[in-house]
Amino acid sequence: MATTRNLVKTYLDPAELARLDTLTGQLRLSRSELLRRLIVGTRLPNARDFAASEAILDLLKINADQARLGNLFKLALDEPLSADLLVRFDQLIVEIEGTQNALKDLVRQIDHSIRHKAP
Repeated sequence: MATTRNLVKTYLDPAELARLDTLTGQLRLSRSELLRRLIVGTRLPNARDFAASEAILDLLKINADQARLGNLFKLALDEPLSADLLVRFDQLIVEIEGTQNALKDLVRQIDHSIRHKAP
């Protein structure tokens, strides 16, 4: 299929090329897309937003692991156990829930900082 786009070649010295590659990595854009957006004046993505989004995903994965761990403890509680072990399990479940709540609060704070940042 034919395209109406034109190929543009340019020469860059090693420092300029390194800067271009650094920017493309931070913004997760191809070289072509970055240069095209700069030329037409399109808003570039914020590298900070990518980092915050990755942090949120990592925290959500930890939260899911904590939930699985809590479920495993609940399954263990269904088995006959000593009273001392039951008390320890109850304490661990409370700690897991506390950690999950702290993680959720952190995700909300990061999300709020992304959505309400100054332009």
